[in-house]
Amino acid sequence: MFGFSRSKKRDATSLGIDIGTHAVKVMLAESAGSRIEVRGATSFAMPYGLVTEGAITNPRRFAKLLAAEVDAFGHRPSGAVMSIPSTMAVLRWVSLPHLVGEELRQAARFKVKRHLPFPVDEAYVDASPPEPTADGSSGSSLVIAVRREVIDTRAEALELAGITPIGAELEAQAILRVVERQLNEKSVLWRDASLTIIDVGGSNTHMYVVQNQRLQFIRGVKFGSDQIAQSVSQALDISHEAAHTLISSTGTELRPDGVLVLKVDGSPCILNVAHEMDKLVREFLRLLRYFRSLHPERSYAGILDNVVVCGGLVGMSGFTDYLQQSLGIRVERARPFTGMVAQLRRETFQSVTNHQEAYTVVMGLALAGLGGSLAVSGEHNARSEYNWARAA
Repeated sequence: MFGFSRSKKRDATSLGIDIGTHAVKVMLAESAGSRIEVRGATSFAMPYGLVTEGAITNPRRFAKLLAAEVDAFGHRPSGAVMSIPSTMAVLRWVSLPHLVGEELRQAARFKVKRHLPFPVDEAYVDASPPEPTADGSSGSSLVIAVRREVIDTRAEALELAGITPIGAELEAQAILRVVERQLNEKSVLWRDASLTIIDVGGSNTHMYVVQNQRLQFIRGVKFGSDQIAQSVSQALDISHEAAHTLISSTGTELRPDGVLVLKVDGSPCILNVAHEMDKLVREFLRLLRYFRSLHPERSYAGILDNVVVCGGLVGMSGFTDYLQQSLGIRVERARPFTGMVAQLRRETFQSVTNHQEAYTVVMGLALAGLGGSLAVSGEHNARSEYNWARAA
């Protein structure tokens, strides 16, 4: 968690705001004892050009769009946790001394400044506390850096919408919070489970390898729903937006042979997208080979046998079956609404639950604001969490 240096009492309700290049998802969650209730959820299109390289180019315009959606919930929490694209972050495991707070951050900045694609003075940098080793020596810390412009323009937009930004979190961390919550509810034995997570976005797909609750590394590839929509758009001679709507409809199915079955004006339409899907399969197999080359077999046992997938395209009928068949690995969908109560209007409930995999990130953000299992805990952060103070 990237926490802003503002004193704020934890609220019983929390907003999660997932700011993507093509769409924004907003979720209002409330804690009722040990139960989590979803009180509002929505998604709206991001106007073209309003987000460039992770930064919001017109915070005031974005604020008006966001405020209208939040006001429709009928309740406005005082704070929200917003997303940071994984593509905008630089992560690196390094050896750091046993320090805390600002001293740890300064050590991290010095250690990684030559590895950043941007000046360290133009970035927020922080590190997780060093992991202790068996012999008591200094262990590894995960150092993360994000350009200040990405954080500050998003925070400004929230403030203009009348919402206090209480934190910013990588999409990867939000997903991990949801997945770990799901695994913990299965069995105690799953708490330290190691696995691979595939997050299929609009234009990019991210693959995360997690070991013992530690994010080992991120790999991003140019694949997403845009590629499938482009094929549909060209084949049917319809707009890109109409193609996105068509592939996300409940009647769309991906067959094991890579043929996409669509319903156009009530009639079935088939389109071969095996070429596009095989790109994702090839990239994932490349990730597996790369990870195996870095680690001895005993260190990745189990990781490559279990895959959790999330993102908008994942809700398509047959998508996970195609991946499982092509990879020869067990593939499960992320189910962010599992074990929660949804207090939503009927039409909203159907729309959201039918595409709940697309709400994985925003659910993780909302849980962070409620003080979830991996929430911020002062200077001594929980594992895999990060804090910084926003510049005045």
